Amino acid sequence: MNIAPPYDAATLAALDQQTNALLEVFAASGAERVEPAIVQPADVFLDRLGEELRRRTYVFAGTDGSELCLRPDLTIPTCRAYLARHPRADQPDKLSYAGPVFRADRRAPDAPDQTLQAGVENIAATNAAAADVETLVLTLDALKRSGLADCEITLGDLSLFAALLDALNVPPHWAARLKRNVWRPSFTAELLRRLTGDAGPANAFLSHIGTLSPDDARAVLQDALTLGGIEPLGTRTMEEIAARFLEQAADASAARLPRATASAISAFLNVKAPVPQAMDAIRKLSRVGGVSIDTTLSALERRLSLIERQGVDLSRATFAAQFGRNMEFYTAFVFEFRTRDSDEPVAGGGRYDTLLQALGAPRPTPAVGCAIFGERLLAARRAQGAA
Repeated sequence: MNIAPPYDAATLAALDQQTNALLEVFAASGAERVEPAIVQPADVFLDRLGEELRRRTYVFAGTDGSELCLRPDLTIPTCRAYLARHPRADQPDKLSYAGPVFRADRRAPDAPDQTLQAGVENIAATNAAAADVETLVLTLDALKRSGLADCEITLGDLSLFAALLDALNVPPHWAARLKRNVWRPSFTAELLRRLTGDAGPANAFLSHIGTLSPDDARAVLQDALTLGGIEPLGTRTMEEIAARFLEQAADASAARLPRATASAISAFLNVKAPVPQAMDAIRKLSRVGGVSIDTTLSALERRLSLIERQGVDLSRATFAAQFGRNMEFYTAFVFEFRTRDSDEPVAGGGRYDTLLQALGAPRPTPAVGCAIFGERLLAARRAQGAA
């Protein structure tokens, strides 16, 4: 375990200079800097992060017995800062930040768990398309201002996948799971096999549980887990473990997903190409499948056109239908920036229109944001000879 990064004076100075350059770009766009607390309530993160980041979050008990965590990301704390200012969530605001986040990584024990993140959250903007475009272009401008000479862009749109599932009449509980796990290719493929009945015979116990009412099924499962001596794992509660079993029980007892539907979903998720070719491929797939996602696809294409008007060459960018980033709160347009020398993104972001209400906003509140990862950006700049 390597919690604190062992930086020398030169690296610290380079990171400080880089952060200042990023913040200057954010400030010029009208963003006001905020300083969210490092220690946060754990539940607001554990309920809304993806599975990967849940496992990597530092969770501990407060002096009053409450469950706390070191912030693993700065989007949620910044949204909470917005709601502290605007409890009614009725005012547009653009907030920037820069500071450490904390994520354990057992796969890379020598990597520091504390890293730097800087970014902007554009909350309650009235024009969603303009805000999406501004956020992507702002991220690119900030990377360039820091000294990054070249990077590759990957785009996605989770609302397009949601529109496809709706057009195919996928049952809501299956659609929710597919949306939640879209960015996990192997899991999604296995889930589709399970839903079509191609993953082997269903478990008889789970099939029976799936026929019960939700309350009865939960009670039976919790009794079975207790009798079997199964304890909560990591940050999971017994209720959460039971909820996952209930999902599997619903699969085991439900009618199968037609193979033609699963094939249409798989074909869509396999689209990964330069933006113009990807848009053509998706339109052709929807025609062949006899479904219409034209409204959502046209909205995405308008965003792409606006991005190109800002001077971004999208013929060199990739659109990946299965790209969703590794956090569950994103709902629509998403993006990442990478360099050829690294498998990890130097920056990423997207739209998350349900997060603010989940955090306590009294109304649906649109939002889009970006995050730039300090150490990765510095390494990329050094690899390009810019730092």
